[in-house]
Amino acid sequence: MKSFKMFSERQDNPRRLNPWSAALPITFDLICGILLILLRQMALRVTSYALAGLMLIGGVWLIVSYFRQTPMEKITQCFLSLGLALTVSGVLLAFHPDYLKDFLPFIWGLAMLFGAFMKLQYAFDEKALGINRWWILLILSGFSLVIGILSLTNPAFLSESRELVIGIMLIAEAVLDFVLYLLISQALKHLFPEPRAELPLKPTGGKTEGRAEEARVENPQAAVNPPAAGTAPVAANAPESSGPDANT
Repeated sequence: MKSFKMFSERQDNPRRLNPWSAALPITFDLICGILLILLRQMALRVTSYALAGLMLIGGVWLIVSYFRQTPMEKITQCFLSLGLALTVSGVLLAFHPDYLKDFLPFIWGLAMLFGAFMKLQYAFDEKALGINRWWILLILSGFSLVIGILSLTNPAFLSESRELVIGIMLIAEAVLDFVLYLLISQALKHLFPEPRAELPLKPTGGKTEGRAEEARVENPQAAVNPPAAGTAPVAANAPESSGPDANT
Protein backbone atom coordinates (compact mmCIF):
# COMPACT_ATOMS: atom_id res chain seq x y z
CA MET A 1 0.00 0.00 0.00
CA LYS A 2 3.03 2.26 0.13
CA SER A 3 5.40 3.29 -2.57
CA PHE A 4 9.00 2.32 -1.94
CA LYS A 5 9.93 5.89 -2.83
CA MET A 6 7.15 8.11 -1.63
CA PHE A 7 9.07 11.37 -1.94
CA SER A 8 11.32 12.08 -4.90
CA GLU A 9 13.06 15.21 -6.09
CA ARG A 10 12.00 17.32 -9.04
CA GLN A 11 14.05 16.95 -12.20
CA ASP A 12 14.28 20.69 -12.82
CA ASN A 13 15.13 21.45 -9.17
CA PRO A 14 16.67 18.61 -7.11
CA ARG A 15 16.21 20.66 -3.91
CA ARG A 16 12.41 20.50 -4.17
CA LEU A 17 10.03 17.55 -3.79
CA ASN A 18 8.06 16.24 -6.72
CA PRO A 19 4.37 16.67 -5.79
CA TRP A 20 3.31 13.72 -7.96
CA SER A 21 5.51 11.33 -5.98
CA ALA A 22 3.39 12.05 -2.90
CA ALA A 23 0.04 12.52 -4.68
CA LEU A 24 -0.13 8.96 -6.03
CA PRO A 25 0.18 7.01 -2.72
CA ILE A 26 -1.96 9.56 -0.87
CA THR A 27 -4.73 9.28 -3.48
CA PHE A 28 -4.48 5.49 -3.42
CA ASP A 29 -4.90 5.37 0.36
CA LEU A 30 -7.87 7.75 0.24
CA ILE A 31 -9.70 5.81 -2.47
CA CYS A 32 -9.11 2.44 -0.81
CA GLY A 33 -10.16 3.79 2.59
CA ILE A 34 -13.38 5.33 1.28
CA LEU A 35 -14.29 2.18 -0.66
CA LEU A 36 -13.68 -0.04 2.37
CA ILE A 37 -15.87 2.19 4.56
CA LEU A 38 -18.75 2.54 2.09
CA LEU A 39 -18.81 -0.82 0.31
CA ARG A 40 -17.23 -3.22 2.83
CA GLN A 41 -17.58 -6.74 1.35
CA MET A 42 -18.18 -5.51 -2.19
CA ALA A 43 -15.00 -3.46 -2.05
CA LEU A 44 -12.99 -6.53 -1.07
CA ARG A 45 -14.52 -8.58 -3.88
CA VAL A 46 -13.87 -5.89 -6.48
CA THR A 47 -10.33 -5.50 -5.20
CA SER A 48 -9.80 -9.26 -5.41
CA TYR A 49 -10.90 -9.38 -9.05
CA ALA A 50 -8.85 -6.32 -9.95
CA LEU A 51 -5.77 -7.74 -8.25
CA ALA A 52 -6.29 -11.11 -9.93
CA GLY A 53 -6.51 -9.41 -13.33
CA LEU A 54 -3.30 -7.49 -12.75
CA MET A 55 -1.51 -10.64 -11.65
CA LEU A 56 -2.67 -12.52 -14.74
CA ILE A 57 -1.60 -9.73 -17.08
CA GLY A 58 1.79 -9.43 -15.41
CA GLY A 59 2.32 -13.19 -15.42
CA VAL A 60 1.48 -13.61 -19.11
CA TRP A 61 3.72 -10.67 -20.02
CA LEU A 62 6.66 -12.19 -18.13
CA ILE A 63 6.15 -15.60 -19.76
CA VAL A 64 6.01 -14.10 -23.27
CA SER A 65 9.05 -11.94 -22.54
CA TYR A 66 10.98 -15.02 -21.42
CA PHE A 67 10.69 -16.68 -24.83
CA ARG A 68 11.91 -13.50 -26.53
CA GLN A 69 15.06 -13.22 -24.45
CA THR A 70 18.55 -14.31 -25.34
CA PRO A 71 20.01 -17.36 -23.53
CA MET A 72 22.12 -15.10 -21.30
CA GLU A 73 19.10 -13.00 -20.33
CA LYS A 74 17.10 -16.13 -19.55
CA ILE A 75 19.79 -17.32 -17.15
CA THR A 76 20.23 -13.99 -15.35
CA GLN A 77 16.51 -13.09 -15.12
CA CYS A 78 13.76 -15.27 -13.64
CA PHE A 79 10.96 -14.17 -15.97
CA LEU A 80 9.50 -17.65 -16.52
CA SER A 81 9.31 -18.64 -12.85
CA LEU A 82 7.90 -15.27 -11.81
CA GLY A 83 5.39 -15.30 -14.65
CA LEU A 84 4.13 -18.79 -13.75
CA ALA A 85 3.83 -17.86 -10.06
CA LEU A 86 1.83 -14.71 -10.85
CA THR A 87 -0.41 -16.52 -13.33
CA VAL A 88 -1.29 -19.36 -10.95
CA SER A 89 -1.88 -16.92 -8.07
CA GLY A 90 -4.11 -14.75 -10.27
CA VAL A 91 -6.22 -17.74 -11.34
CA LEU A 92 -6.65 -18.93 -7.74
CA LEU A 93 -7.63 -15.46 -6.56
CA ALA A 94 -10.10 -15.02 -9.42
CA PHE A 95 -11.94 -18.25 -8.55
CA HIS A 96 -11.67 -17.70 -4.78
CA PRO A 97 -11.94 -13.95 -4.12
CA ASP A 98 -12.50 -14.61 -0.40
CA TYR A 99 -8.81 -15.43 -0.10
CA LEU A 100 -8.10 -11.72 0.07
CA LYS A 101 -10.40 -11.37 3.07
CA ASP A 102 -8.62 -14.21 4.85
CA PHE A 103 -5.19 -12.74 4.14
CA LEU A 104 -6.26 -9.15 4.74
CA PRO A 105 -4.96 -8.97 8.34
CA PHE A 106 -1.59 -10.34 7.23
CA ILE A 107 -1.34 -7.95 4.26
CA TRP A 108 -2.46 -5.04 6.39
CA GLY A 109 0.02 -5.94 9.12
CA LEU A 110 2.91 -5.95 6.63
CA ALA A 111 1.74 -2.62 5.20
CA MET A 112 1.56 -1.09 8.68
CA LEU A 113 5.06 -2.33 9.51
CA PHE A 114 6.47 -0.85 6.33
CA GLY A 115 4.62 2.41 6.96
CA ALA A 116 5.96 2.52 10.51
CA PHE A 117 9.54 2.15 9.30
CA MET A 118 8.97 4.87 6.70
CA LYS A 119 7.66 7.23 9.40
CA LEU A 120 10.66 6.40 11.56
CA GLN A 121 13.02 7.37 8.75
CA TYR A 122 11.10 10.55 7.95
CA ALA A 123 11.13 11.51 11.64
CA PHE A 124 14.93 11.50 11.63
CA ASP A 125 14.88 13.28 8.25
CA GLU A 126 12.72 16.01 9.76
CA LYS A 127 15.17 16.34 12.65
CA ALA A 128 18.03 16.73 10.18
CA LEU A 129 16.04 19.40 8.29
CA GLY A 130 15.50 21.38 11.48
CA ILE A 131 11.77 20.73 11.98
CA ASN A 132 11.07 21.28 15.68
CA ARG A 133 8.21 18.81 16.07
CA TRP A 134 9.90 15.84 14.45
CA TRP A 135 9.18 13.76 17.55
CA ILE A 136 5.45 13.73 16.72
CA LEU A 137 6.16 11.58 13.68
CA LEU A 138 8.37 9.37 15.83
CA ILE A 139 5.43 8.71 18.18
CA LEU A 140 3.12 7.97 15.23
CA SER A 141 5.65 5.52 13.81
CA GLY A 142 5.60 3.66 17.12
CA PHE A 143 1.78 3.58 17.01
CA SER A 144 1.83 2.11 13.47
CA LEU A 145 4.44 -0.42 14.53
CA VAL A 146 2.26 -1.69 17.40
CA ILE A 147 -0.81 -2.04 15.16
CA GLY A 148 1.19 -3.86 12.50
CA ILE A 149 2.57 -6.37 15.01
CA LEU A 150 -0.88 -6.98 16.54
CA SER A 151 -2.39 -7.48 13.07
CA LEU A 152 0.22 -10.14 12.26
CA THR A 153 0.24 -11.96 15.58
CA ASN A 154 -3.44 -11.60 16.53
CA PRO A 155 -5.74 -11.17 13.48
CA ALA A 156 -8.79 -11.01 15.77
CA PHE A 157 -7.44 -7.65 16.93
CA LEU A 158 -9.17 -6.02 13.96
CA SER A 159 -12.52 -7.57 15.05
CA GLU A 160 -15.30 -8.52 12.64
CA SER A 161 -15.57 -5.03 11.19
CA ARG A 162 -12.00 -5.14 9.93
CA GLU A 163 -12.92 -3.41 6.67
CA LEU A 164 -14.24 -0.37 8.56
CA VAL A 165 -11.18 -0.20 10.83
CA ILE A 166 -8.72 -0.53 7.96
CA GLY A 167 -10.64 2.03 5.89
CA ILE A 168 -10.49 4.61 8.67
CA MET A 169 -6.80 3.99 9.23
CA LEU A 170 -6.07 4.29 5.51
CA ILE A 171 -7.70 7.73 5.43
CA ALA A 172 -5.72 8.73 8.53
CA GLU A 173 -2.53 7.54 6.81
CA ALA A 174 -3.33 9.65 3.75
CA VAL A 175 -3.88 12.78 5.86
CA LEU A 176 -0.67 12.15 7.78
CA ASP A 177 1.33 11.69 4.57
CA PHE A 178 -0.05 14.95 3.19
CA VAL A 179 0.95 16.86 6.35
CA LEU A 180 4.37 15.24 6.21
CA TYR A 181 4.82 16.37 2.60
CA LEU A 182 3.94 19.96 3.52
CA LEU A 183 6.33 20.01 6.49
CA ILE A 184 9.28 18.67 4.51
CA SER A 185 8.56 21.03 1.59
CA GLN A 186 8.53 24.05 3.89
CA ALA A 187 11.75 22.91 5.58
CA LEU A 188 13.49 22.53 2.21
CA LYS A 189 12.41 26.04 1.20
CA HIS A 190 13.99 27.46 4.36
CA LEU A 191 17.19 25.46 3.92
CA PHE A 192 17.58 26.11 0.19
CA PRO A 193 15.89 29.43 -0.68
CA GLU A 194 15.41 30.33 -4.30
CA PRO A 195 18.18 32.65 -5.61
CA ARG A 196 17.00 36.19 -6.28
CA ALA A 197 17.35 37.57 -9.77
CA GLU A 198 19.90 40.42 -9.86
CA LEU A 199 18.82 43.64 -11.57
CA PRO A 200 21.23 45.02 -14.22
CA LEU A 201 23.22 48.03 -13.02
CA LYS A 202 22.67 51.33 -14.82
CA PRO A 203 25.88 52.62 -16.46
CA THR A 204 27.19 55.85 -14.94
CA GLY A 205 28.17 58.73 -17.14
CA GLY A 206 26.21 57.44 -20.09
CA LYS A 207 24.78 60.81 -21.02
CA THR A 208 28.18 62.51 -20.78
CA GLU A 209 29.78 59.95 -23.06
CA GLY A 210 26.88 60.26 -25.49
CA ARG A 211 27.22 64.04 -25.68
CA ALA A 212 30.95 63.80 -26.19
CA GLU A 213 30.41 61.38 -29.03
CA GLU A 214 27.88 63.72 -30.63
CA ALA A 215 30.36 66.62 -30.38
CA ARG A 216 33.05 64.57 -32.09
CA VAL A 217 30.66 63.74 -34.92
CA GLU A 218 29.60 67.38 -35.41
CA ASN A 219 33.17 68.73 -35.36
CA PRO A 220 35.52 66.02 -36.61
CA GLN A 221 38.32 68.54 -37.29
CA ALA A 222 38.48 69.46 -33.62
CA ALA A 223 38.81 65.82 -32.72
CA VAL A 224 41.72 65.39 -35.09
CA ASN A 225 43.55 68.69 -34.33
CA PRO A 226 42.62 69.85 -30.81
CA PRO A 227 43.22 73.56 -30.09
CA ALA A 228 46.51 74.55 -28.48
CA ALA A 229 46.64 75.54 -24.87
CA GLY A 230 45.76 79.19 -24.20
CA THR A 231 43.92 79.77 -27.48
CA ALA A 232 40.18 80.02 -27.90
CA PRO A 233 38.48 77.32 -29.86
CA VAL A 234 37.40 78.24 -33.39
CA ALA A 235 33.80 77.69 -34.27
CA ALA A 236 33.17 75.04 -36.83
CA ASN A 237 31.10 77.29 -39.17
CA ALA A 238 33.23 80.49 -38.81
CA PRO A 239 34.31 82.01 -42.19
CA GLU A 240 37.97 81.89 -43.04
CA SER A 241 39.80 85.27 -43.17
CA SER A 242 42.62 86.02 -45.56
CA GLY A 243 44.50 89.18 -46.68
CA PRO A 244 44.05 92.78 -45.66
CA ASP A 245 40.25 92.72 -46.14
CA ALA A 246 39.90 90.73 -43.00
CA ASN A 247 40.33 93.82 -40.76
CA THR A 248 37.89 96.07 -42.61
